[in-house]
Amino acid sequence: MPVSIVKETIELPSVTCDSDGNAWLTKKINLKPSKRHMLQQVDYFVDRYPTLDGQYAIYEFVISAYPSIPTNMNFSNNASYGVKSYPAGGDDSVLFKAHLQVYDQDTIASPNRADSQFPSETIAAMNKSYFYTDHIYINLCVKAGANEVVGNVAMSFMFVLDDKGTSSLEHSLGVLSEQHDAMCALIMSNGRMQPINTLRGNVFPMWRYGGIRPAYMTAESFWLKLSTTDDEPMATTAFIRGSIGGARQMGAFDAAFGQPKYPDWIKMNLNQGLTSGPVRPDPVPLKYADNGNTRMF
Repeated sequence: MPVSIVKETIELPSVTCDSDGNAWLTKKINLKPSKRHMLQQVDYFVDRYPTLDGQYAIYEFVISAYPSIPTNMNFSNNASYGVKSYPAGGDDSVLFKAHLQVYDQDTIASPNRADSQFPSETIAAMNKSYFYTDHIYINLCVKAGANEVVGNVAMSFMFVLDDKGTSSLEHSLGVLSEQHDAMCALIMSNGRMQPINTLRGNVFPMWRYGGIRPAYMTAESFWLKLSTTDDEPMATTAFIRGSIGGARQMGAFDAAFGQPKYPDWIKMNLNQGLTSGPVRPDPVPLKYADNGNTRMF
């Protein structure tokens, strides 16, 4: 299969963080046009020891089809290491995301330590994320104290892409969708807290609404007192019709299922021909001649 390997770097002598402690860096990489690109693997590496005013800094970077827009959501409560953050890793505009803590050479022997990445290393080794835009962006945010200077910034990236041809319609719709996904919300709130009692009522309504099912497990709830083949000495016609009518009545959402003795599931077991309303007379049987005409008697 046609696999493309793209290597790129971000190298700057120094960056100065803003009043929030963030320095935003972006780099664009052009890809083969009119293709469906599958980002199979991502690798990254901190090439040089940074020089820091503080003890350490944090690198937050995102790989996306369009420039990743910083949000108003806090990265950490610690204002000394950046406030704003990129969209969450599960956002549709994010192809890959990672956090790293980088240290000064005088502070620690290792140049960096990867805190987390999304997708994880196991899944990222066989990633199947695909996109249609003819470029990807490396979005790097260096987080340190307010107005601090981080020197000797250098990172290397490698991308393994599987490029496949696609129709112009599919490609155009894919690019349009990715453009809309890139317009992320500044503040995301897509979850809500639920107490245990509410969860029980929403997921398992029979626990909260509809009465208690075992209350129906009586002799009269095991269907009608008649056999399907014999006469019915144990029940009258009025009794059968009343039972069927009670089972077919709609109850309120917070009331018992069906009528007191006949829950709604009884109507699933109705014998053929049983009805609760007026019985219509049988129609005259039709007979047909050999040519298909109806014979009237």
